[in-house]
Amino acid sequence: MTSPHLLVTGATQGIGRACAERFAREGWTVTAIARNEDRLREMASAWEKDFPRSRLIVHPADLSTVEGTDSVPRMEYDVILLNAATFAPGKLLDDVGVYEQLFRLNVLANERLARSLLPRMVERGAGYLVVIGSTGTDHWKDHMTAYVATKYALRGLFLGWEKDLAGSGVRTCLIAPGATLTASWANETPPPGILLPEEVAETVWRAVREGWTGRHLLPSKED
Repeated sequence: MTSPHLLVTGATQGIGRACAERFAREGWTVTAIARNEDRLREMASAWEKDFPRSRLIVHPADLSTVEGTDSVPRMEYDVILLNAATFAPGKLLDDVGVYEQLFRLNVLANERLARSLLPRMVERGAGYLVVIGSTGTDHWKDHMTAYVATKYALRGLFLGWEKDLAGSGVRTCLIAPGATLTASWANETPPPGILLPEEVAETVWRAVREGWTGRHLLPSKED
């Protein structure tokens, strides 16, 4: 019997890595997309020992580029998890172009992947699109304006996908976690009550297992 298949972007660390491993524990095949080839190799080297019931397919790609998104394998996925994102502090009126930098990965990459990967699910009449959003679109701090604007755009895309896929057999769900302990906090002191990536992964797994649709908040204690 063929195992169900998860595609996850931003798969080598943080929420993406935790989700890949959570599904692997259930015996799923995982296609892991990430930019850093060294981290993908490290992930693959431990996979067979750590998750003997799971098959791992790794694919290096810089999703902030058209070439990167175009290179993602078109396969029969049961779940497409759009997780890849980047964070940098900045305001929209800053002259450093941070919004443009974030927009390429946080928004455009996801839009391109949805257009290229979802048609096969629609043809099959089954599948699951899960998007990682942010509680930042409900309330945010001043230094997060550019980042939150991209997450607003992603939330808008999700609402469009939700309508486009209605009645197709493809379910859609957006998980919006609060502050999560990822690489974005490398140079900062994490606040008390910050979410762990494994907590977000467990919510994603539960959403798929229970068939959630729509947008679901997973606030941290500071939200």
